[in-house]
Amino acid sequence: MGKVGRRHFIRLAWLAIAAMAVFVWNKLTLNHQEMGKPKKRIFPFNKNKSVTFVGNYIIVNHEDVTKVLSSHCTHLGCTINQTENSRLVCPCHGSEYDLNGTVLKGPAYKNLKTIPSKIVADGTKIEIEG
Repeated sequence: MGKVGRRHFIRLAWLAIAAMAVFVWNKLTLNHQEMGKPKKRIFPFNKNKSVTFVGNYIIVNHEDVTKVLSSHCTHLGCTINQTENSRLVCPCHGSEYDLNGTVLKGPAYKNLKTIPSKIVADGTKIEIEG
């Protein structure tokens, strides 16, 4: 075994760094592509219940219309998990939304995000995208 010259060592080191950078870049972009795909989730659905909190979602069944809202308050992202007098109430700072996700009382000023969904054929489950 002979000695590895300084120039040869530096070339090998740069090649290793470049290969690692390509590997990391590939992982990050592929992970980003996976995260960009909407995920479909299926939850039990009770058409007789007007508001259901499940995970990151609020399922609202009001006036024969079913809507899924994000459960994250638009003020600071706290999870909305309670209702008072047909209002969705954030437990952190008291923001209130109506059952359509429209802000009624601040500090939040943006409405809740509506998430695409559909009732599964037998009517006992709801499929949520997102």
